[in-house]
Amino acid sequence: MKIGVKLLFCLIWISMLLISCESKEASVTVTSTPGSSPQVESTTAPHIADYITMTYSQYATTDDNGAIKTQILSYEPDTKEMKKVFEFDYTAQYPLGFYDKSNERVYYTQRVDTEKDYGDQIFVRDLAEGASIQLTESLFAVNYMIPSGNQLFFVANVKGEQAIRLGAIDLNTNAMTLWGDEDMLVEAITLDHTNQKIYVSAYSLEQRNYSQTHQDGPAGQNNFKMPAYTVYETDYDLKEKTKLFSKNYWIRMLMNTDGHVYAFCDKEYNKGQDPSTVVDYDIAMKTTNETKWGTARLQRGEANYSSDGNKIYAIAIVKNKRGLHEYNVQNNTFTALFTPEDGFINNIQVVRGNH
Repeated sequence: MKIGVKLLFCLIWISMLLISCESKEASVTVTSTPGSSPQVESTTAPHIADYITMTYSQYATTDDNGAIKTQILSYEPDTKEMKKVFEFDYTAQYPLGFYDKSNERVYYTQRVDTEKDYGDQIFVRDLAEGASIQLTESLFAVNYMIPSGNQLFFVANVKGEQAIRLGAIDLNTNAMTLWGDEDMLVEAITLDHTNQKIYVSAYSLEQRNYSQTHQDGPAGQNNFKMPAYTVYETDYDLKEKTKLFSKNYWIRMLMNTDGHVYAFCDKEYNKGQDPSTVVDYDIAMKTTNETKWGTARLQRGEANYSSDGNKIYAIAIVKNKRGLHEYNVQNNTFTALFTPEDGFINNIQVVRGNH
């Protein structure tokens, strides 16, 4: 499937970009979107059931060299309803989208060019009014977007920096707050909307670069020593930096439910045939427990629990079909929800109905 190869290349390219930055001690930087950007007012959200927002790309025509369109899809597990919410041109290095059902908005990324440089910027579209607003101007590549309350949280590379930062945009004022520093690469995040906490996987690029240039050992073997990845907790103001645990694993994905943070880890990069290690961090007890993920691999592109904690929604390859799957925690079975033949799911986010 040619589209899969192209999108995978984009993902690998961004991963290589992310690997080029470095980390010291997290700090908070406050900037603001230029005054020409209109404000986005937040509204009070009604209660809604769980749903999964997906970013899905496919060729606009049968021509493999033609334009690629990206869709934001919404899937409701309770009703098994799938619908297309919004479609936009594939121009970003790796497109992201998020459907905010309670406010009938979509957030998405697109490439914005200037005479001297370019970058992927975040846009918001009011579905009722049919108008889009550009929220950022200073980003280069964006890896996450998750709205919560009157804020949009994101992970991105800022132009002029090597770091990959966690950030927040105040949707009432458009002010931007950044968390991290020039030596920190944020790899993965998950939000606890109820308690207004953010959990972050990050590592030092200085340490990684050292490991890359000091690979002593037998020729022909992988002698790379994985840098220490650390999981942090911060608040919605991005003023906290509480270290939860560190491991010499690639902590590639985070999930959370019922007072626990789950880190999906690999000993090596992109070793998809090996089972992942799952680190279960008990927030109240401040303890960790390691187990092996003994079934089909949950792929990057994000995964998380349902609001009742009985299901995990994830991108996985089951019976040679890649797509959105529901994993039943109690009986360890997968159910395919959306396994497209002619497109590619870029990423998902699980939106719980109890926040």
